[in-house]
Amino acid sequence: MKQWLIPSCLILGLVGCGGGSDDGDNSGDNGNGGNITPPLAQAPTVALGPDLQAWNHQVQTLTAQVTVYNEGVTQYQWQQLNGPSVQLTGTDSASVTVDANSLVQDADITLSLTVTDGAGKSSEDQLTLSLKDQISAASRVGDASLITGLETKVIDRALKLINSYRQEHSAFLKTIYQDNVVRYDSGQHSQMIQMSLGANGYPSSKSFELIRGNGGRLFAAASEINTQRNAAFGSDIISGMHNGNNLDFEPSMKQLLGWLANQDATTLAQEKQIRLFLISDWSSSRISAWLTTQFPNWQVSRCNVEAQLSSCLAEAELVVTGSTETFNDALVAENLATLQHNKTPLLYMHMHSWNSVPLTQTVLGAMGFSMQGPGGPGNFFGADKADWSSYAAMFDAKPSLTNEQIWLSLFKDETPPFNLANCATDCDANFKDKYRAGLNQIRASIMGFDSAKRDIFALSDHQLYKYLILLGDSYRQEISYPMDVATTPTMEYLKAFYADHTVYNTRDINAVPKDLGNFSRTDFSHITPSDKRINLVSKQGFRSAGVYGIPGQTLTITRSDNSALRTWVFINTQRSGSTHEFASNGYNRAKFLQSTHIEIKPGETIKLTSPYGGPLQVKFSANDLPVTLDVSHIGQHPYWREGMDGSAFMQALEKGNYDWAELATAHFEVHSRLDKMKKTMSHEPLWDTPEKMAQAIMTHVHNYPHLLAGFKGPLIDEVSEITDFATLNGWQIDNLDMVKHMNADQPTCGSGCSGNPYDASWSFSPTGHGDIHELGHGLEKGRLRFDGHEGHASTNPYSYYTKSRAYKESGKLPSCQGLSIQDEFDVLQASQNQADPFAYMQAAKLTSWSNGMATMLQTMVAAQKLGALQNGWHLLARVHILLREFERAKADDATWIAKRASIGFDSFSLQSAKNISNNDFLMIAMSYSTHLDYRDFYQMWGLATTDAAKAQVASFGYPLVPKSVYVYAPGDYCYGLDLQAVPVDGTQAWPL
Repeated sequence: MKQWLIPSCLILGLVGCGGGSDDGDNSGDNGNGGNITPPLAQAPTVALGPDLQAWNHQVQTLTAQVTVYNEGVTQYQWQQLNGPSVQLTGTDSASVTVDANSLVQDADITLSLTVTDGAGKSSEDQLTLSLKDQISAASRVGDASLITGLETKVIDRALKLINSYRQEHSAFLKTIYQDNVVRYDSGQHSQMIQMSLGANGYPSSKSFELIRGNGGRLFAAASEINTQRNAAFGSDIISGMHNGNNLDFEPSMKQLLGWLANQDATTLAQEKQIRLFLISDWSSSRISAWLTTQFPNWQVSRCNVEAQLSSCLAEAELVVTGSTETFNDALVAENLATLQHNKTPLLYMHMHSWNSVPLTQTVLGAMGFSMQGPGGPGNFFGADKADWSSYAAMFDAKPSLTNEQIWLSLFKDETPPFNLANCATDCDANFKDKYRAGLNQIRASIMGFDSAKRDIFALSDHQLYKYLILLGDSYRQEISYPMDVATTPTMEYLKAFYADHTVYNTRDINAVPKDLGNFSRTDFSHITPSDKRINLVSKQGFRSAGVYGIPGQTLTITRSDNSALRTWVFINTQRSGSTHEFASNGYNRAKFLQSTHIEIKPGETIKLTSPYGGPLQVKFSANDLPVTLDVSHIGQHPYWREGMDGSAFMQALEKGNYDWAELATAHFEVHSRLDKMKKTMSHEPLWDTPEKMAQAIMTHVHNYPHLLAGFKGPLIDEVSEITDFATLNGWQIDNLDMVKHMNADQPTCGSGCSGNPYDASWSFSPTGHGDIHELGHGLEKGRLRFDGHEGHASTNPYSYYTKSRAYKESGKLPSCQGLSIQDEFDVLQASQNQADPFAYMQAAKLTSWSNGMATMLQTMVAAQKLGALQNGWHLLARVHILLREFERAKADDATWIAKRASIGFDSFSLQSAKNISNNDFLMIAMSYSTHLDYRDFYQMWGLATTDAAKAQVASFGYPLVPKSVYVYAPGDYCYGLDLQAVPVDGTQAWPL
């Protein structure tokens, strides 16, 4: 086994012998009669020791162990006998310095030292020095600690690789286009090519852009995989050229065919067997005609009989393929693999207009490409085309790997061409449009590796992205939170920003950063990893798994069920927007805490190593199927789900071994910082255990808001005055069966920000206004907001209704923001003393969110007071259901005519319905849903409606809602809607 050489120097030793004594006693004859016998001439001894290993970037000094027996001048000569050339200095002395900085990979060199003494006697020894490349070692295992201090070298190597790739790309384009223009217009009915291989296989496999539009879209690409060549177009360009389109591209197409076959023009024109595979009937004749016109000696035939498929394709010297679904996916994949193994070139023509089919990915994937999935718009909404004066003009507009190159060059030069501090208000266009956009593309590529469950550090290729990821890993170790975009040194900030975008988890080594900001501690040495089997029933959306990925430690997940659904796993639930990196000291933790969603199939095992760690989540494609996951090497944070020990959950909160806790119910889950979960569980005695909290969540967060939004589903009450009315009118009540989530953390916007999950700065409460308000954002509809009223005018009914129900059923005192109606009361009364009350009300502009809520509330109170509903809040549920029927009815003329009478719009044409105003819709919908006439009410409040809407309501013949205002003390509407009615006649005084 070779010894590792201590960096910088190894002293092997030097000893000199010989010469006379100086003690003055030279008179003896030593028993030889006075005659002195000269000593035998002995050559020097030279020992370089055992073979050694060293890092090639570290300058080493070797000093040999030499013993010289004869007097005189001793000469030393070091030489390199083999291996890549390195720089040697001091070759004429006992010590030599070895500088192998020029090497970029592992190499063995043999050094020899010849020592010649004063008597001309010589000796030699040799040593093999194994020079290990530390950057290559880091790339093989994904260990960024090995590149500490070598970041500049990593950057240089990455830039050199990019430059080499660009040179080959340019040479390829020159081969195809020569001096011709690059002109290609595929029109709307075409697709783009995505280069999933890209430069990842370079240099052993290559993938190059072939046609890029002036607007940036990629229309065609080529690849060479282990010397087998491919090209793909997002249209059937050959059929197009046969029909007289894109004729400027014909010379380049011939050059491309020559490149595919790796033949010059003369050889290419000779007899060849060409086969068409997965090509439609329409295209087959046109492709054959164009090919045989251009190359009369070519024999073109179609392989479309399954029994003869293998033999037919085996004859091919070139295969033109599409993705028409003639054969099944497995058979196609098998035959493509055989063709590529045999080095048969492939040319893909897209047959599906702006769409694609599942088989498209199979065919293109074999070539190292991909395309938008089925249903994608392709180029339908784009007007991009290629119109370049030369290939050089196309290439120079956006050279290969521009995104990667600009960031590497930025770190090399450390002179940003933008003022980062401006991001505190508005980022410079150069940073926003070029650098940040480019970094997002780099992140997307890395996420693609995770999605594909591809450990690139276990592969021999992907060298460029190994460099990029390792660089981010190294920079991540330098981060110190919080940072401020205006005051933190620019390069320090940019390195952290880059590290955020280059997190990659499908690997074995992923070091924990020294600082995770306010997300989490970094030291988990107090945690002993464990294994656990997790059994879940699937719900669309995602569910928490109840286990914690420990930062920097590899967890494995095995899916043990056979359920027919797709399942994904990921770590953490935070939205990237919840980290406000450009706010004052807002860069207080990593931005992309939520990991890539990785699909796991039945029987499959995957691994994840996150530098951040966090709670594991599971996403599903379908409902109510059993899923079993066996997870190993995980932590178990404070977590509760039905059936678990509530007291153990409370004890875990107090222990504080983790910084996150989760509480999960069947349809709503809370993902919370530890301190916020403690507040959640302690601030209300009504739900101070997880069991009580779960019941409160299901009642107040799941049931009531969704009931008011007009849904049915598991654990959503059926209220007869809602469901019976819908049934009577033949309306469908949509089913809601999913899981919603809250992150008690820091918000993406404001103090709380809607979404699923919604995030907020407060601790969760099942009747908290903020919590139901954010949930309400996901339920409200803009159509159910009066014209011109602010957005939040339609958000809060869900909160107020929930609070009113909580008060009636559990005595929980409501806190409903204390909205007053007195200002509106005064304006309404004053309007009646004007010549034009309607104009007066409009001029008053009662359009704030609180005005809008007050007005909406009045419609509900009227419905209850006039006996149309037992609970006026339920008007909103009826209108929600009617709105969904209205939207479905607008599908086409026939549907509209069949459905419009059942929803109260029988006098409206489809076009009129599509153009209807909110006020018109609401007045008709409210009237039809209550059998009350709201025309005077809308007029009284200054809500403009059209004659058509008024005529529609009049046709119902319902009783008029009186011109009254319903009064209450601030917030009292949450105690109930049985409120005092006061006529709006211009004479009434405020009664409370």
